[in-house]
Amino acid sequence: MTSRLALCLPATLALLAAPAAAQDLPQPEFYGQITLPSGLSMGGVTFGGISDLTVNPETGHILAISDDRIENGPARFYELALEAAEGILTLDIVATHELSDETGAAFGEKGADPEGIAFDDVSGRLFWSSERDAEGVPAIYVAAADGTGTEKVTLPDGYLPGEVTGIYGNLGFEGLTLSPDGQWLIAATESALQQDGPIATLEAGTLSRILMIDAATLEPAEEYLYPVEAIYEPPTGEESWNDNGVSAIAFGPDNQLFVVERSFASGAGNHIRVYLADIEGATDVAAGGIEGATPVSKSLWFEIGEGDFGGLDIDNIESLTFLPEIDGEPAFLIASDDNFNPATQFSQFVVFTIPR
Repeated sequence: MTSRLALCLPATLALLAAPAAAQDLPQPEFYGQITLPSGLSMGGVTFGGISDLTVNPETGHILAISDDRIENGPARFYELALEAAEGILTLDIVATHELSDETGAAFGEKGADPEGIAFDDVSGRLFWSSERDAEGVPAIYVAAADGTGTEKVTLPDGYLPGEVTGIYGNLGFEGLTLSPDGQWLIAATESALQQDGPIATLEAGTLSRILMIDAATLEPAEEYLYPVEAIYEPPTGEESWNDNGVSAIAFGPDNQLFVVERSFASGAGNHIRVYLADIEGATDVAAGGIEGATPVSKSLWFEIGEGDFGGLDIDNIESLTFLPEIDGEPAFLIASDDNFNPATQFSQFVVFTIPR
């Protein structure tokens, strides 16, 4: 008897195959930005930590998840109303929704590290990912639209942290999106699994994992390797921290899968690159090792360095979602995670349009 996975595999490949290379896409144009200061309080709870975005088509509101590890407030996501017309942006925080665990209880301190969010307007389900809990274990959850009634996805063992396997610390599921047909929930790790190789360095990139999950059954299916670039530049000054990894994934209006790579170097700042990913021809590595496997192919769409787009002061971009048209043109929104750091960071919401 033919398995469901075998029947669905060609559809998956067709879904994620990019119909055009990134160089065929127009370069986006900066439309405007709104910044909110780090430390802003909403009902006694600090606003910030924006780590992923998705749109609820029914309300038109943007759902923004906070990566607070239950240290500044409960596990939560925000409902935002963004208006854009004739070059003017407004942003309202409509509501805050608390996320509960699979028992219905509130998460305890460091019990979750919310990073990805996706919404299915047909079923009304909310999907979200946690990069790690207090023991460093990643998770993916499905809940009702208000964040309650949570169910936990059973992950493949290869993602669970061990001495030589599983995610590296704080490098779990950073990207999450739902396929346009609602069939597949797609998660991406920020960096490689331990068994797949080292994390990115200045000399070499890394291989993050893309995990396909059947959205109806919540059963994991195919897995693919995504090649992350080397760290963009070395750190300067007294600190010596730098990195590069996948910080967001999202489908565009033409069913194309986009991947955000965020590179940071202390003293130098952030460098953001957005790629168009193409899974066609990539090897499904769910069943075994990665030796000889063909990774997902990608092509660079655009990048944002410090001061690009007319002097844009780009921060820690961890979010990407496509919007309804603005002034007759396709548009998308990126947002930054302020790390709850009022000294040097802020919550940044930047809108771009795509010329026809």
